[in-house]
Amino acid sequence: MEEDLYLLLGVGKTATEDEIVKAYKRMALIYHPDKNNHPKSVEHFKKINAAFKVLSDRVSRVRYDRQSGSLQASAGTRTRRPQSTAQVTTQSNIFPTLCVIGGVLLGAVVGAFAFSGSGNGNNDSDNDED
Repeated sequence: MEEDLYLLLGVGKTATEDEIVKAYKRMALIYHPDKNNHPKSVEHFKKINAAFKVLSDRVSRVRYDRQSGSLQASAGTRTRRPQSTAQVTTQSNIFPTLCVIGGVLLGAVVGAFAFSGSGNGNNDSDNDED
C-alpha cells in the first residue's frame, strides 16, 4: 500500500506551494538523521524528501493526485471488505506523532529553564555598591 504523500508532510490536499515548503522544512527538522537518533528516522526522512519532490513540482503533483484518485476509486469497487482507514493510519504514523510530541515536551522543558532565570538573585542592577 502506497503512503499518502500529503499525510507524510502533514498538509491537506488543497495546500499551497508555500504550505508544502513550510511543512517540508518542519518535518525535515524533526526527522533529519543528524537531529533524530531513532533507527527509523533515516527511512522516514527519505520518505519526506520523496513526498516533497513530488508535491513541490506542479506536474508531478497533478499526476500524483490523478493516480491516487483513481486508486481510491478502484478501491471502492472491491468486493472484499478493506481494512479500516483509521487503523492503517494509526499503525503507520505512530512514529511521527511520538516524535512531534517528544519534541514539543522537550521544547517546553528547555524553554521553562531558559526563561526562569538562574534563581540565585544575581542581577547586575542589584549589585550597584559603588
